[in-house]
Amino acid sequence: MSAGCCVCGLSDARALVVVPLKGGLRVTLCGTHDLVHRRAGGRARSVAELKVACGERRSENRRARPKGEHDELAQRLSDAFTRERRNSERRAG
Repeated sequence: MSAGCCVCGLSDARALVVVPLKGGLRVTLCGTHDLVHRRAGGRARSVAELKVACGERRSENRRARPKGEHDELAQRLSDAFTRERRNSERRAG
């Protein structure tokens, strides 16, 4: 095995696997990037294609939203874990 995942560089041998790419090249991936590669259909032929396939999928404009502007799930999670909304009866005593 090589030094680490060819996408993210993770070097913990317990999390690494060697995967053949479509063109026959064998590369080392962490479990997460192996899963992403398999879910994408295993079509990558090179490390460059693999990095593109495993790259950031969130759009940049979501990160640039004004503070306080969330999607519905984010707002529900925020509300559920905001201390001010909890009342003392719900806490274990």
